Amino acid sequence: MITHQTSLAGQFLLAMPSIDDDRFARAVILILSHDAEGAMGFIVNRRADDLTLGTIIENLPGEIASTGLVNMPIYIGGPVETNQGFVLHSSAQSGTDAHPLHHLVVSQTLDILLESAQGKGPDFLRLFLGYAGWSAGQLEDELQENVWLVAPADPGLIFAANPDELYERVAHRIGIDLTQLASSGGQA
Repeated sequence: MITHQTSLAGQFLLAMPSIDDDRFARAVILILSHDAEGAMGFIVNRRADDLTLGTIIENLPGEIASTGLVNMPIYIGGPVETNQGFVLHSSAQSGTDAHPLHHLVVSQTLDILLESAQGKGPDFLRLFLGYAGWSAGQLEDELQENVWLVAPADPGLIFAANPDELYERVAHRIGIDLTQLASSGGQA
């Protein structure tokens, strides 16, 4: 059972180099919630090819359509609910349906984008389609199987200009040389 002390909410999961699921190869996942019922997070370093806010929402409100927000890239948050959009942003502005986590907020409404278009929005935001999810005990099993490394999350890295470098940067921050990792753990 997950306790408050063992929850990984607010942490990064870094995919081990030996992961056998291409959807998670070189993934850095921000865990948003983790309890006895399961876990949920976003892959924060996987930009969708050729997708922008303007290409996924046909009828954007005029306040958004007339700004640079239409060119904002979309990120693949994970393989669950890939038709659902999420906005991860700094907590300076938050709607009533937003969920705070270590100064970050997740929202599913256009309100935060409208505020950004008006210059009143958060300092940082990123758009995701889908999320990564685990059923009860599944993430714990994967950790036992040496599928993931756990690292402290850093919002500054999440919103960095080049998400393609995030995998190596997180590994480096925790002192890991990914080329030296074994694909399975031993037993004592």
